[in-house]
Amino acid sequence: MKNFKSVLAMTLVLVSANLLASSDHEGRKHGAKNIFVDFGKVIDATPIYRQVRVSNPVRECWDEPVIYTRNEYSQPKSASGMAVGGILGGIIGHQIGKGRGKKLATVMGTIIGAQIGHAAVNGHVTSNRSSSYTVYEERCDVRHQVSYEEVLHGYRVTYRYQGEQYELEMPYHPGKRIKLRIQIIPVI
Repeated sequence: MKNFKSVLAMTLVLVSANLLASSDHEGRKHGAKNIFVDFGKVIDATPIYRQVRVSNPVRECWDEPVIYTRNEYSQPKSASGMAVGGILGGIIGHQIGKGRGKKLATVMGTIIGAQIGHAAVNGHVTSNRSSSYTVYEERCDVRHQVSYEEVLHGYRVTYRYQGEQYELEMPYHPGKRIKLRIQIIPVI
């Protein structure tokens, strides 16, 4: 066998089970000349891990004080000043003028008297106050929490074929045996 090895170079190539589905038995040819399928014994399959960055959204909420200001206008305290002023103004206005002017003077006297009476009883300016109050409102924000996780990337497989030891990386665990596609290439 060693003499045969010196004449022929052997190339070992791992092929997935899908490509070799047409080859049912060991040693049968696989389509092309000088290509056949054989199996190697798996000695070790070490997992290979890699770190992956994971970003998770996290919603954070808090209560924030918000200050509101409102203006307060006081309502008139009494309508009695308006009523008395209107009556007195109407009487005084009725005393002025003649004919149709008397009616107009009465109406104008009533309006002016009501305003004067209102101002006399309730003050000249309505009070204008402002007050502030605080309300706590919920505020929220989304931030991303970053972490790193180890993820299985594949396997470093060590196998033995015809007394020689080989190593390769695979995306899956091969089990106890590894399927090999052997191609014999003559050395020229």
